[in-house]
Amino acid sequence: MKTTELTEKKRGLTVDHALCRGTGRCQEIAPDVFRVESRAAWPADGLDLAAADPEHMAEAESSCPWPAITFERGEPT
Repeated sequence: MKTTELTEKKRGLTVDHALCRGTGRCQEIAPDVFRVESRAAWPADGLDLAAADPEHMAEAESSCPWPAITFERGEPT
């Protein structure tokens, strides 16, 4: 699997596993959103994407050393 994509109530999260190197920066910033396993970032178990802090998700996206994370910032309804 090269990507993991989640969409929930106008928000979207994509992790490109071909780019991700599993540094864990995203997990440090947003542990409720990401987990690192087998040298790759994955959505956290039980992730409620609609309730996740958009500021933390945006920071995780911009802090990724590779452009492996994409966060669509649509406001949940």
